[in-house]
Amino acid sequence: MLMYLFIAALGLYLLAILGVGIAGVIRVHTPADFWIAGGRASAVATGGSLASTIVGSSSTLGLAGLAFSRGLTGAWWLLVGPVGLFGLLFFLKNLKSRSVYTLPELIGVWYGPVMSKVAGGFVVVAWLGIVGAQASAAGQILSTFFGGQTGYWTLAAAAVFVAYTLSGGQVSVIRTDLIQVLLIGSGLAVCAGIGLHLSGGLAGLRSGLPARYFDFPVSPDFSVPDLALLLVVVGSTYLVGPDMLSRVFSARSEGSARRAILISICVIVPVAVFVTLAGMSARLLYPEIPAEAALPALAMRALPPWLSALTIIALLSAFLSSADTTLLTMSAIITVDFLGKRQSKNLLVPRLSVLGCGVTAVLVGIFSGGIIRALLFGYTVFAGGLFVPILAGLLGKPLRTPFALGAAIFGGLCALTGKLLESDLLVAAGFAGAAMIFAVDRLVAAYKRRGS
Repeated sequence: MLMYLFIAALGLYLLAILGVGIAGVIRVHTPADFWIAGGRASAVATGGSLASTIVGSSSTLGLAGLAFSRGLTGAWWLLVGPVGLFGLLFFLKNLKSRSVYTLPELIGVWYGPVMSKVAGGFVVVAWLGIVGAQASAAGQILSTFFGGQTGYWTLAAAAVFVAYTLSGGQVSVIRTDLIQVLLIGSGLAVCAGIGLHLSGGLAGLRSGLPARYFDFPVSPDFSVPDLALLLVVVGSTYLVGPDMLSRVFSARSEGSARRAILISICVIVPVAVFVTLAGMSARLLYPEIPAEAALPALAMRALPPWLSALTIIALLSAFLSSADTTLLTMSAIITVDFLGKRQSKNLLVPRLSVLGCGVTAVLVGIFSGGIIRALLFGYTVFAGGLFVPILAGLLGKPLRTPFALGAAIFGGLCALTGKLLESDLLVAAGFAGAAMIFAVDRLVAAYKRRGS
């Protein structure tokens, strides 16, 4: 019964997403339409797309796994997002005053073409792994239901989001994301509600789980330094991440961008609560399963067939909606910042870029195995290397280019080394070192002003 319901629901979902996405092609006439929806997206559409982008595999399977393993403090994985997004509100005027398509292009305004290329390289390496990981997660969900090789289902899932992203660019991504965020929210709410009911409510969770699971904001498993590092490393990407800024560039006005960010925060916070409760319920009901299987196990074992199908499709929506935005961001950087095709009226190059990046990322996801984890280290490298230079630019106090390059290289290398050696101290040192370079740059600039 579940199989037939899932096939029917999945078919309707895919037809709707493909139809809405491919229909976006008629609204795309210029590179601005393709990369930033012409800068005309409404607050609701932009906010829904932003929230949908944020809630991907790490914010569903990963967060549920953290809640399964350590309780309420697992929610911080997603809750650092609203902290970073709130900070972004203060820089909207600066961002909307720039006529750019990508984050590296904005960095180039402050620091020149070399720094722009360095930033673009950081993002492309990281985003290849992230797109591949999202596609692989979707393939694993599909193979769980239908059987067969995960790689084939990964290709099938990728074909969907590559097709509609290639067709309508940002217009299609924003439209499909708005549908998907509704599915994600409703599916996760249902999963959490039924899981909590079967667990005996909050009282049942309290009586059946260790007391440390209910410590918040910190616990014996998650200390104050852990929270501080998470806020810096992950929270900073919500403030300066290229996917976040692409939504600001797409909004029709500063006011629309502001409302969109507030809408996304109002979606993200309850989603974090839903996923955390679902993970804790799964721990009580199915303690023998792997941590990151918490959500799929709860959906397949605890829910009625039609609700199980809804929840699984919600998870697929989370993976695809993160993959499409990440894919488009990476493709924009390749086309605009590396190939220099910003002003080309021919959309063949942008579409071929989306196709090429999609194929490469999915092959990475299928064949790399453990390398995918190393590629995802690039996300930390991006934050460690670029957070300080970007923040300085947003504050209206950009570093001089040699100092900006020094901060990027030192911060990125320290962060990467820290991740490879599993040393949080080294990761933190990358951010601290970049901040010190900023301070030295300010001191040297002040000294030169006094000397002149």
